[in-house]
Amino acid sequence: MDIKKENLASSIGNDCFFYRFSWFHLTRPLTFTGTVSPVIVGTLFAASQGQIRFDIFMAMLAAALLIQAATNMFNDYFDFSHGQDKEKWISAENVEYTHGPAHHLIPFVAGTLLAVAAIIGFWLALETSLWIILIGVLGILAGYAYSAGQHSFSSIGLGETVAAIFLGFVPATLAYFVQGYSLNVQVFFLALPFAILISTMILTNNLRDFEKDRGFRKTVAMIIGKLMSIRLLTVLLSLTYLLVIGLIFFQVVGATTGLVLFALPAALKLRWSFRYGASRAEEIAAMKIAAQHHWLFSLLFILGLLISL
Repeated sequence: MDIKKENLASSIGNDCFFYRFSWFHLTRPLTFTGTVSPVIVGTLFAASQGQIRFDIFMAMLAAALLIQAATNMFNDYFDFSHGQDKEKWISAENVEYTHGPAHHLIPFVAGTLLAVAAIIGFWLALETSLWIILIGVLGILAGYAYSAGQHSFSSIGLGETVAAIFLGFVPATLAYFVQGYSLNVQVFFLALPFAILISTMILTNNLRDFEKDRGFRKTVAMIIGKLMSIRLLTVLLSLTYLLVIGLIFFQVVGATTGLVLFALPAALKLRWSFRYGASRAEEIAAMKIAAQHHWLFSLLFILGLLISL
């Protein structure tokens, strides 16, 4: 650990730091589409085959959102503990009237969110299958391990992969499974675009923070280089739309899900943010564009499913 990190760790222990924004902001609500969309899609796919239980859908959605919110909170907590994102925090000495979440309280609040998610998950298991308990435990552990420790998933190049699994495949397939249907190849491919889509958000974040992450973590962008990462982003964005076309062609979903093509300009805008000669401001804005693209793609896909139903 270098002197800068040691000094920061010491200051955290001796002084109280506060997040510059609100508790709600700390949960990163713009990323919630990574959970909301796959859960809705998996549930609608189940609805296309028969009856569904609305209470189970709401419980599944609530548990998934709580886990994601807690994961996002832990991510900011550990980033600051490791010496990053200092501009997001302010010392108690500089707080005059109001302040946001105290750094030392974040693990307790995030832990409470996970505990509530566990209770909901236990109810879901009793209503559906005990396998839900194992999947829920793995999801909670993955959420914590994503940013905790020197060898967290986000620091060893597994951020995109873990996000694809637990914010793509798991929510979509589990939302389908808890409605009483057996898992099949169709629901797997239905979840695939959303698994890839959330990985594009993580990759965009790592491209934006390429220099900031240097010396703190090894992301995919740092392992394969910035140029190759931009090419990978292009491939992932293209594959997302090709998969939807494939789902329509093989009649897994209705032709109305082709509405997602109206989200293509947002995908192109995201890719344009990392063109050769792009400004630093454009790269910073890319994360917001990636989130907007995810929301737009998801809403159009869900609308297409609803119309076909």
